[in-house]
Amino acid sequence: MKNTILLYFLVLTYFGFAQEKSLPHPEAYFSAIVVEDIDISINWCKKNLGFKTINKYESENKQLRQVNIVCGDILIELIELKSSVTANELLKDQPKKTFINGFFKIGFLLDEFDTRVEHLKKLGVQFHGTIVIDKHLGKEMVIIKDPDGNRVELFEK
Repeated sequence: MKNTILLYFLVLTYFGFAQEKSLPHPEAYFSAIVVEDIDISINWCKKNLGFKTINKYESENKQLRQVNIVCGDILIELIELKSSVTANELLKDQPKKTFINGFFKIGFLLDEFDTRVEHLKKLGVQFHGTIVIDKHLGKEMVIIKDPDGNRVELFEK
């Protein structure tokens, strides 16, 4: 009888803990960005960050152009929609530092941070501020802007 009770207790304990087991963490897969001119954005990502085109899709009927680009493990979907509205259009009558909820910036870790930043400066990439040191990591970081004004934060690896 004691063995049966012990076995019953062990089974209940096992299933109780099994139910509480945490799920695995998600892995980053891709980001999608709506852009004003997809050709300009593709070229900017290739020239400045080393992305390559995987595939393209166009639908005149939907007034949609879409492309997937990749650099290492980073996958980005660029989307051009004729019906989209720019942040500047939405915010034209708002105070200067007003933001829209949602996408704010995307970040990348860089080997050879200083060399890459100097290269981007020579290419004429628009910088948003100057290089600063992240308080928590003690590493350099800087924000650049893509052709649509989206913030791209670069971190020293």
